[in-house]
Amino acid sequence: MVLLSASPSQSREPRVRRVRDRQIAVGVLTGVVGNLLTRPPRLRSHLWMNLWIELKRYGAPRIRNIEPSRIRGIDRVRVDGPVRRHSPLVVAALAKLLECETIFQLGPDNGDTAWLLAHNLPNVRVFVLDEGIVAPRQPAPGPTDRVYQLPGRDHGFSLDATPDAGRITQLHGDSATFDFLKYTGSADLVYIEGSRRPDQVRSDTEASFGLLSELGTIVWDGYSGDAGVYAYLNELAPSLDRPIYHILNTRLALYSRWDIVTPDI
Repeated sequence: MVLLSASPSQSREPRVRRVRDRQIAVGVLTGVVGNLLTRPPRLRSHLWMNLWIELKRYGAPRIRNIEPSRIRGIDRVRVDGPVRRHSPLVVAALAKLLECETIFQLGPDNGDTAWLLAHNLPNVRVFVLDEGIVAPRQPAPGPTDRVYQLPGRDHGFSLDATPDAGRITQLHGDSATFDFLKYTGSADLVYIEGSRRPDQVRSDTEASFGLLSELGTIVWDGYSGDAGVYAYLNELAPSLDRPIYHILNTRLALYSRWDIVTPDI
């Protein structure tokens, strides 16, 4: 029998060299320049767009930026929905955290947000106000006459046949002229689809404050992407009793009458 003994140098584990950012900086910058020269224009535009979003975020004079983890209790919330609907999923998580019973959405439901809200909150009632919705012919329609319908291509089934869709009521009109009187003070959450209708963000916001309940919350979609929404919210923020927050890595801005954000440490 032959015994082989390892030398001390052989028994040592190989040392791992720690790489720091400054050591890869030249390679990264070289790659950026090379890709700017060779990649398709569409990919280059993504870089400039992301840079511009970051500059707006840092340059916002009156909007506070927060990580999603700063929202009280958000880590305990679980929601179900398509992963590519990132911002609408965050809205659904907020609504679930706030235990919303009545939600208003102002603007078209191009992101399926209304369905995500109804799907994740079994007791919620969602109202979608959209001027593009065809007004019902009946003089006094009830909720069942305006049942939410959405093609099921993204979900594998017809949403108008599900209990979720039955709790979504479509309203025809725009926020500047619609009569909200009977809904005053009833909304636990108002979701403003500002990314596709920035010209109406002012009237949507003014209507939202009338709709809010005592501890209600407003969420604007489009803050990080649309110049009109960005400018309006920075103009609005100083006049409010509570701050507006931008939720990082989303398109969303948030105002709440409940202390939903943990204090700065």
